[in-house]
Amino acid sequence: MKTTEYGLKDLEKLVLPAAKSHKGDNGRVLVIGGSSLFHSASLWAAELLAHFVDLVFYYSPEAINQKICLDLKRQFRNGIVVVKNDLDNYIREADVILIGPGLMREGREGKLAAKLTNQLLSKYDNHKFVIDAGALQQLDLVNLHKQHLLTPHWLEFTNLFAKYRQDFDKLLVDYPSTYLIKKNGVDYVLSWQNPDQVIRITLGNEGLTKGGSGDLLAALACAFYVKNPADLSAATASFVLNSAASDLYKQVGPFYTTTELLSQIPKTFWRLLKNQE
Repeated sequence: MKTTEYGLKDLEKLVLPAAKSHKGDNGRVLVIGGSSLFHSASLWAAELLAHFVDLVFYYSPEAINQKICLDLKRQFRNGIVVVKNDLDNYIREADVILIGPGLMREGREGKLAAKLTNQLLSKYDNHKFVIDAGALQQLDLVNLHKQHLLTPHWLEFTNLFAKYRQDFDKLLVDYPSTYLIKKNGVDYVLSWQNPDQVIRITLGNEGLTKGGSGDLLAALACAFYVKNPADLSAATASFVLNSAASDLYKQVGPFYTTTELLSQIPKTFWRLLKNQE
């Protein structure tokens, strides 16, 4: 495989919102995540998506009663909180589904998350999914398809694909999906769409070790995946998020929060786009 570096010029390939577009033209995305223990991760993802797409739907398996649904609606005001009975309708309406941020891995909730993840991936096998965090760790590989974009860090990747650690070519033959792999501060993108190429993104800093940065990365990839190929979406998401982290580093070093990173990403993306003009 040939390794290429993603750079500012690559942003020119990205399909962006048209000047005369209408509501819904620039994407409908569903976020499935959250649990009784991890509530922030999925909400961070949903909030970031609200900056980039027209409609964000949010479903949490935690929302098992009316009180929890009302609490979620108070926390997330930039989209629609979905109840279980309507989930299938919103999946069909969504251009891309992000599944995994904040899902539990163990206990009763972990079992429910595993069942939900694999049922949806199997049932909606022609849909675009970005698979992250808890969903990755519950994934049955038989349910992987070409429309899927996975966002594992290196440990998650090796747990899922141990025998492919040194053989990405074989991975893309056996499991032709798109992968955004985070390893030792460097991001790598490989995809069945361009099996002879690995895209590398080497920006970033130690502030990105904080919880939630991976959820924002998956959300940003999801936003770009509405209108763009999976590999370009993943690489662009990494480049933009790492550039935002670099902007924050100039101000406060590594001592920024995930919420501050969330707020910085749209500003940095706009700056990068303006620099192309």
